[in-house]
Amino acid sequence: MSKDCAWRFKPSSINKSQLFKVREFNDKHTCPLKDKVYEQHQASSSLIGGMIRPKLTNHKRKYTPKDIIDDVKTDLGVDVSYMLAWRAKEKAMNFLRVEPADSYNKLPGYLYTMDMTYRGSHIRMVKFPQNEFKYVYISLYAFIKGFDQFRPIVVVDRSHLKSYYTRTFISASTLNDAGHILPLVYGVIDSENDATWTWFSEQFKEAYGERESMYIVSDRNESIIKSVSRVYLIVPHFACIWHLWNNVYKKFKKSHSKLSEIYFSTTKTYTQAEFDSLMEKVEKVDIRVKEYLELAGYEKWARLYAPVNRGWTMTSNIVESINIALVSARELPIYDLLKEFRKLFGRWNCNNRKEALQTYTTLGKNTRRCLP
Repeated sequence: MSKDCAWRFKPSSINKSQLFKVREFNDKHTCPLKDKVYEQHQASSSLIGGMIRPKLTNHKRKYTPKDIIDDVKTDLGVDVSYMLAWRAKEKAMNFLRVEPADSYNKLPGYLYTMDMTYRGSHIRMVKFPQNEFKYVYISLYAFIKGFDQFRPIVVVDRSHLKSYYTRTFISASTLNDAGHILPLVYGVIDSENDATWTWFSEQFKEAYGERESMYIVSDRNESIIKSVSRVYLIVPHFACIWHLWNNVYKKFKKSHSKLSEIYFSTTKTYTQAEFDSLMEKVEKVDIRVKEYLELAGYEKWARLYAPVNRGWTMTSNIVESINIALVSARELPIYDLLKEFRKLFGRWNCNNRKEALQTYTTLGKNTRRCLP
């Protein structure tokens, strides 16, 4: 202990007996951290974890083991290995939050509180027979009521989580005429398969029902496509034109530079003559691409062939925006993860409501910009 440390413990005997009383006690250490380190031959992960905790309180901050190695070297003059820095970060994060397993134990109580607070929400959790987590689905009441005022478009996507127990985050959203995103559902599943996506689609239908001219957009994940056809008998599924283009890009690399502009024009054209003309251009560049697009089904990606009015929602970009906004949160334990989702969507809805209350025209801001 440093001589300058404020820690003090001063006892004195009582009447020269073996009993004593504490006259002064200060349990706060003010020793320089270096003094603690140099007492050891090597800095421990626990010690470094305690040092870096303040830098990990904000999950949005990128703080890698390499950053920890550099900070320990700068602040303490000690060299540590990458593995030691990684363990120190894990200990610091577990201290600030909870152990991943404990996070799952908090879910039932958290979801019950959500259900009681947001009455009318559709919240479900499923476990395996061994009482292990399987799925969670959350559609808040504000989402459900808001959907009635939005176009019947549902964009579905998923992204892999980076926490200790690898899971998949799933979400569905829609877009209004003012260009605002309304989250419809968010949840976590254990794995992607037909049964998982069918369960998800069933929960979505129970919460939102089925609307006229409704359609669903996603990438060409086979399980999503199957689940939509099983649960919604007359609701069409459309492919995200950007994901479809990425497939073309990967399969036909030599032709993609010449086809990009032609392809995206083809997806958005309104007339048969223009569509046929553009497809002829595709055939001249690479007939294999034309055959691939025919096999995918014109009705899946071309606005002209869609059985309902697709409007301008041709991609899954709105859900990608959610994934980008939550990229740092995907490293959190599931309890903190779901809390972060709720706070983000709450802020969005609050901001959209404020803007709507301050709008006194029939057309939204984005629409007014398009007018002369």
